[in-house]
Amino acid sequence: MDRKILVFVSLIVLCLANSSYAQNKFNSRLFYSKPTLYHSKSKVTRLNLSRFDVSVSLPVDNRSKFFGEVIYKDIKARPLDEFFQSSTLIEIQNKIKADLKEFGVGHTRSAPHDKIVIATAVEVFYPKVSGFIRAKSFAKVRLAITATLNDSLLCNNKYESFYITNETDKEFEGDLLMTVEEGTNVTVGMTLRKALDEFYNDLYRNLSPGNWQIVTGKVMNSKTSAGLGAKVLFKSDSSYSAMSTPEGKYRLAVPSLKAYNILVQDSGFVNLSDRLSVAAHDAKKLIVNFRLQPIEVGAMVSLKSILFYTGTTKLLAESYHELDGVVTFLKENAKVKIELDGYTDNRGDAKKDLILSQDRVDRIKAYLVSKGIKSRRITGKGFGSTKPIATNETEDGRKLNRRVEFVILKN
Repeated sequence: MDRKILVFVSLIVLCLANSSYAQNKFNSRLFYSKPTLYHSKSKVTRLNLSRFDVSVSLPVDNRSKFFGEVIYKDIKARPLDEFFQSSTLIEIQNKIKADLKEFGVGHTRSAPHDKIVIATAVEVFYPKVSGFIRAKSFAKVRLAITATLNDSLLCNNKYESFYITNETDKEFEGDLLMTVEEGTNVTVGMTLRKALDEFYNDLYRNLSPGNWQIVTGKVMNSKTSAGLGAKVLFKSDSSYSAMSTPEGKYRLAVPSLKAYNILVQDSGFVNLSDRLSVAAHDAKKLIVNFRLQPIEVGAMVSLKSILFYTGTTKLLAESYHELDGVVTFLKENAKVKIELDGYTDNRGDAKKDLILSQDRVDRIKAYLVSKGIKSRRITGKGFGSTKPIATNETEDGRKLNRRVEFVILKN
């Protein structure tokens, strides 16, 4: 009998405890006060800004331009109520200012002579605001950040981060006892941290080049020479990117002693693919300009890096970067139809060269189709050795004459 009473009492105590816990959770929601944005500590340790005067403007809110963008699975960006004590823009500005103090801003006793100005635009700042407990909490952040040094461009890029957790991963900085709001705050704070740290690493590379090569220049419209706001991507074993300003100026820090595949993209223009060996240049600041061709019927695009071994349809290894650039261009511009034109050098029989050039065009078309481009969007013609663009007296010239171009037939 005593044992039954003990079990009964234990059940009552457990019920009361659960009821109290549930009531406390209810009360915490009922009297919930908006937090400040969670501060996840920066992982960047090498950046020292103590000798600079740094100012941070209030971010520009561009989120409405990206409403409808997919965040995760079928969830799309949409307007959200303010989640924090201050506006999201002020919270982001405060986080950047707090980071800059950690990097030494304001610590020097002497007056700094160099001025850095940081301007930010918020494109995506989207946390999931429900379902944290026993579910997934996630956030996506994308910031467009420009930094100038004494009014000269230092870096300009978009920094994007997506983070998802079910609160069991070791990286998560929260704990199991958090409320939905607390967990969401930690998740979006960590996501912001990842995006900002990408920017701080860019800042470090541009301010302390060391073994880094500074590449700068301008992206222009090939017809008008007007500046373009394009994405510039350098890729070797790692990728390094920058956005050019509306005036077309860009600046990028990449490791020295490497060769890079380059891809330059802007809406309404044909992708530009190129290759650059940084090791071949001694200057610490390398100037490289890019001219993008508008997408219009009749435009001819020379695919300079698509090259073949003599007398064969076998592609040189460096060809695939530019081929993949054509694939990307055609996927991003689904209405465009093109004609591939193939050419050879003059070392073989003219009739055989004509056949070879057609076979090469067919080889390129087959590759594009294998990557998901509809066959009906691509026609092709071989011209043999009839239209050289360089001398056939040297191997370098013959290499250039073994080429493929495409003409835009429909846009």
